[in-house]
Amino acid sequence: MVHKLRPPGLRPPASDGQKNAVDAGQNKLHHMVWALFGFVAALTLVVLVVLPFLVTERSAEEALNTAKSVQGAQPPALAVSVVRNDAEQALKDFLRLRAQPDLANAEFWAAEDWQLALKTALEGDGLYGRGHFAEALAAYKKATQQLQALLDGMPQRLSATLAEGRQSLQQNDVAAAVSAFERVLAMQPDHEQAGMDLARANVRKEILQLMVTGSQAEAMDRSMSAAEAYTAALQLDSTYAPAQDAVKRINIVLTEDAFKQAMSEALQNLDRGNLGAAEKALQAAATIHPGSDAVKDGQRRLVEARRRFRLASLRRQAEQRAASEDWSAAAGLYRKALAIDGRSLSARDGLSYAQKQSQLNAQIDHYLADTTRLSSDEPLANAQKLLQANKQIADSEPRLKAKISRLKEAVRLAMVPVELLIRSDGRTDISIYHVGRFGSFQQKQLTLRPGRYTLSGSCAGYRDVRKIITLVPETGSYTVTMRCEELI
Repeated sequence: MVHKLRPPGLRPPASDGQKNAVDAGQNKLHHMVWALFGFVAALTLVVLVVLPFLVTERSAEEALNTAKSVQGAQPPALAVSVVRNDAEQALKDFLRLRAQPDLANAEFWAAEDWQLALKTALEGDGLYGRGHFAEALAAYKKATQQLQALLDGMPQRLSATLAEGRQSLQQNDVAAAVSAFERVLAMQPDHEQAGMDLARANVRKEILQLMVTGSQAEAMDRSMSAAEAYTAALQLDSTYAPAQDAVKRINIVLTEDAFKQAMSEALQNLDRGNLGAAEKALQAAATIHPGSDAVKDGQRRLVEARRRFRLASLRRQAEQRAASEDWSAAAGLYRKALAIDGRSLSARDGLSYAQKQSQLNAQIDHYLADTTRLSSDEPLANAQKLLQANKQIADSEPRLKAKISRLKEAVRLAMVPVELLIRSDGRTDISIYHVGRFGSFQQKQLTLRPGRYTLSGSCAGYRDVRKIITLVPETGSYTVTMRCEELI
């Protein structure tokens, strides 16, 4: 019986370079196996065909001598058969172990140990072919032990290979790292961590180039370009520590640049009076460094600028109201300005003048609203004093000047006498309010200043009568009839 070692069906490694290397080794092994297979087949043919003839030609004497030499011992043919069967069983055990799925890619992840076991098994085949069954048995058992040791040491080898790959990757030895991770995946195809590490190793060269690009840009103060390169590297491998550190470092630089830019814009806009833009820039700066002294100082400047702007706006409005001689509105605006800055001399002086002019206009308006008041001595005297105190009126107040002119005319007319003729029935008592009582008469002529007068008449048994007349200079004279006619 001839026993042959079948070459194992192995899976090639993932990378092209390693695949070619393994293919070359596998082909070499196959050639060796098939050469040995040929040798074993030829040897078997000799054993089956030639050896029987040689055995039958032995002389009876030799057979007898041989039988006598082993008196009482086990016949040689039976002993050889037992050992040969043991060798065959050992070979089967070896072949069965070699077919284990866990050893499917052993020629890749444990090439030396795998080749050593196969070599030992092939030596056993050679011994078996030469009829050295005991030695073949020992060789097959040794080969099986070598495979078993390889299988038993697989977990430790996997762990060590994974660590080797990670160390190589940490040192940026990409080829060694890829080789190690591929060996791990050959041992355990569904090893998740090795798969991720292999993916990281496959992009490491691109990452290193991006890191060089970022470093060069950073050296040239091109922070944005550096950030783009570092970020791209981190996107390829989020666990790559140098890229993480670089992104953190460049982000700090970009943040500081953004803060400086925001503060610069804020201060420039403050100087230009663009308070809205200044506030927006300060808000951006405060978002970056809320507690910054520069931000606090900028905010104080903004508050002060707005205060000044508000004061200036109120002053402008007040001056516009004053120009239109709306003194009441002007006074109100000056009060608002003083509420913002109580030390403002311009607002204080403006309020004082506005109040004075508002009061003057109100006094003049009071007389002009009803010039008949000037018919009384006291109002007339007060109006004259008012005119005397305000002889000089600025040309900037044309409305006031016009009012004073009208009041002067009203005072002048109030002093022009008007003739009043009162007619009655001789029995009605006549009196004029603020002028005097005149008793009863048929007709009475009086000279009075222009104005409004109230005449009343009374007579026993009759209802009193009352009349209000207005004397104006233009008429020159005025006639009124007063008598009680309605019986009670």
